[in-house]
Amino acid sequence: MVCLLCACEEDSQYSNTYCNFLFQAFLFPSSALTQAVSGSGGDFCIVKAVQEKGVYHLKCTPNQGSYNTDALDLSMNTAIGNERLNYNAMGHKRGLIIGRTYSNELCAYDLQCPNCDFNYELVWGDKPHLLKCNKCQRVYNIYSNYSYVESGEKGRPLEQYKRVTYNRTDGILSVRNP
Repeated sequence: MVCLLCACEEDSQYSNTYCNFLFQAFLFPSSALTQAVSGSGGDFCIVKAVQEKGVYHLKCTPNQGSYNTDALDLSMNTAIGNERLNYNAMGHKRGLIIGRTYSNELCAYDLQCPNCDFNYELVWGDKPHLLKCNKCQRVYNIYSNYSYVESGEKGRPLEQYKRVTYNRTDGILSVRNP
């Protein structure tokens, strides 16, 4: 009986953390986030929601490339973007890592380090495919399956969200969990 209970606790590749993020990429065709999801692969973008003077902004930090300031600070100044969408449900603390692997798989991960009680955000590492936690010093590889710990103490992989879609026709990006 004990073995059966242990089998049910097996770590899953996908997160069970609630996430509900919708982005109207068609309004920001040259943004770092739009380029990351519509490109051919290898580009990722850290996306954080920040409210400034009553208006939400999506702050983007790409893993590679150079962008104008307008492509990195996206003001959600439409009624839908600022009033109807809720940015409080972007994973643990309003932050996601979204993009495509070199095999063109669309992925989204939580920005919080899964091994530091979700109090520390990840930052880009020394190479475009690496994310680092400045507290525990773990380095995660986002191009690999399961986003494993590449260096540092072994631990849980990044929390990956399962329902990630980008419709090129209507320009809508969606990251949802259950």
